[in-house]
Amino acid sequence: MSLGRYAQIMRINRCHFNQVDGAKAPMSTDGCDDIWSQADREDLAVTMATAEEMIAHELGYWPAPKWITGEFIRTARVRADWWNAEFATKWKYVQEMGTQKLTLVEENAPVTYEDRDGDAYGREETAVIGDPAALYYYLSTDCDDPCNVKVFFREEDGAWDDADPRWEIRPVRADIDGTNLTIIAESCMFVKPLFWELEPGEDPNGWKVNFELVNLVDLVDVYCEGINRETPVTIYWDGVCDCASPCAHRTQAACALVTDWERGHFAARAATWNGTSHVYASPTYTVQPVKLRVDYLAGYPRDSRTCRMHPMLERAVVKLTNALLPEPPCGFCDMAERIWKRDREDVDPLTTESASMPWDMYSRGALEAWRIVKRFSRTVGGSVRGG
Repeated sequence: MSLGRYAQIMRINRCHFNQVDGAKAPMSTDGCDDIWSQADREDLAVTMATAEEMIAHELGYWPAPKWITGEFIRTARVRADWWNAEFATKWKYVQEMGTQKLTLVEENAPVTYEDRDGDAYGREETAVIGDPAALYYYLSTDCDDPCNVKVFFREEDGAWDDADPRWEIRPVRADIDGTNLTIIAESCMFVKPLFWELEPGEDPNGWKVNFELVNLVDLVDVYCEGINRETPVTIYWDGVCDCASPCAHRTQAACALVTDWERGHFAARAATWNGTSHVYASPTYTVQPVKLRVDYLAGYPRDSRTCRMHPMLERAVVKLTNALLPEPPCGFCDMAERIWKRDREDVDPLTTESASMPWDMYSRGALEAWRIVKRFSRTVGGSVRGG
């Protein structure tokens, strides 16, 4: 779940959330507004990540698809014809077996800022990514799913690496028409990363970014997310130690024959498998392996219309995040602070249901998140404590 989506749900001003103010993004007059710094956003990100992980551990799957790499599965006792045995991933709701693959769609794609809502501030609130000379700012792309479109800050503007997930601009709205792609987003998310390093100091306003187009990036990199399905499994057998070098396992790349996507069940097929006689190229492979290493994408499917986490799971993350926050973070206005206070209120009286929560938290926000978790836990035939 993106930080921007949290701000949107909590009714936090998107410009102020992204460190922006000025004549085109003025502070409100009731004194409840504030500007967020990068440190504020990072603190919120840690809390949100904690909430998502707490929810995932109770569900047995992540509330949205997540790339899992390098997960080891111990084989323990397994049948002699181990290639016919079913193994299970730790996380359920497997979407794909493999690793993430990002394909560059457009390098240095120009960003145009437009005032489409015609408000009194005259702020160019909409960022349109594409060539201004082309109709509707279209970009040529091979992406066939808008949910797979990803936009990143460039290294030239301060990102640490190309396509670094820490420097992804989210959320964006992509539309694909044949081989053409257009992307729009909230312009305040495109503040140049060099401003993120500024923090409140002796000058109480020197770290704030005035909404001017010169303070927003002109170019971004656009990628399409895909998957590398080739040999997502590595099989490990006992190796031989000669005392002259560190002991090492014998390994073999393998594919996965998935038998149950929701529960993450699969059988491993080594690359030398001949598909008919259950014989491998080397006698070593007829011996039971000691472990498997697997890469996969797992989590509850995204909403195909919005490309976001399921709305109810979004709500669970927000409610649990608020329950974990000891005080309202910088930038809360009246509406957001009321929501946070309500989610922090103790459950009174303490019921059997609220006492069964696994997080040692007894606030209204945690209870609402727990109710959603219990509802979703039944989608893969499982159960949770108190369910």
